[in-house]
Amino acid sequence: MEKTYITHYYYPGTDPWKNIMNLPEEEAFRLAGELADAHPETMSFYRFADFVNYHPLRKNADARVRARFTELGGKPELTHPYCFVLGESEYLKEWFSDGEKLTIALEVLPDDQVSFTLGDSCAVLSQGKELSVLTKAELLAGVAECGSVEAFRERKLGGRGYVEVQLWKKPQYRYCLLDLDGTLTDPGMGITNSVMYALRKFGIEVSDRSELYSFIGPPLADSFQKYYGFDEEKANQAVAYYREYFRDRGIFENEAYQGIAEVLGALKEKGAVVALATSKPYEFAVRILEHFGLIQYFDYFGAATMDGRISKKTDVIAQLLSEIGIDDRAGVLMVGDRDQDINGAKANGLASVGVLWGYGSAEELQGAGADFVLESPKDLAGLF
Repeated sequence: MEKTYITHYYYPGTDPWKNIMNLPEEEAFRLAGELADAHPETMSFYRFADFVNYHPLRKNADARVRARFTELGGKPELTHPYCFVLGESEYLKEWFSDGEKLTIALEVLPDDQVSFTLGDSCAVLSQGKELSVLTKAELLAGVAECGSVEAFRERKLGGRGYVEVQLWKKPQYRYCLLDLDGTLTDPGMGITNSVMYALRKFGIEVSDRSELYSFIGPPLADSFQKYYGFDEEKANQAVAYYREYFRDRGIFENEAYQGIAEVLGALKEKGAVVALATSKPYEFAVRILEHFGLIQYFDYFGAATMDGRISKKTDVIAQLLSEIGIDDRAGVLMVGDRDQDINGAKANGLASVGVLWGYGSAEELQGAGADFVLESPKDLAGLF
């Protein structure tokens, strides 16, 4: 069964895990004024421009939902929840013009920490209407009966309405396993140049390097077989040619994504155990981390072997977990930009984050079953 996702829309440069309602009132009003001044072009502007009226309405709505959810068996840990919508909302996308979003699979959230209302709880109450609060079990039963989130929403609300989701506890993890290519660094130029070099050895010319982006992430031998029909022997020879170029040139035709060092630093400050989990051979991976000044943030290094004995992400992760000695996998999060990162996490019983600043799409990552999908590196530290 496909996962059901919830979405939080927010302004670029802000933290999706900071709820203005959880701030002291004086600080909340100051921040509301700053947000109103900074985003006058958005439809959500009015909430902050008229915060003197919005704040008590939101405060009352949160208290009403919390009380009703508690009656239904919920055990909310926060006074004011993080607000999401079920699925996505074109209406709210318009509110946050050019904004970003955080996507979470409903399945990873504890039943007693997530509730749902049919419509925006604040708007429903301010209009004098009856507020319907649902548990996770009730919501999923309704979606199953209708066949999809979209059909459920249309039946219950129609038009541009949305199901508001209240998250009463932030998900938190202790171990962070990080992919390298497309997650920490952008290796596009070096990898494609190395693949082009290898293919020329077989008389194959590629003029558009974007055709080779599919080589970023998966084991190289598999990609030569999949995309160029090489048999195992020919694929291994292609990998050897690839490494001729990559070892001294392609490896440094690369750049760290903006903000990655700061995120890794934030993870360490929070006490997270940070480990590398890459299908790139250990020798190359360590040189790259050293080159970009990132190696000091890592406690463990999981990588492929030069002889191909360990190459697939599933095997890299399994070997890494064994080395670390993790028994309880509930606190481990695998982070990567391609479906093999997500599949490798699932095969090892781990939760996963799909990142959109690399080479995978939201469709690819959600299709593989990512538990979280992030648009910005800075959002990663919020899960620890």
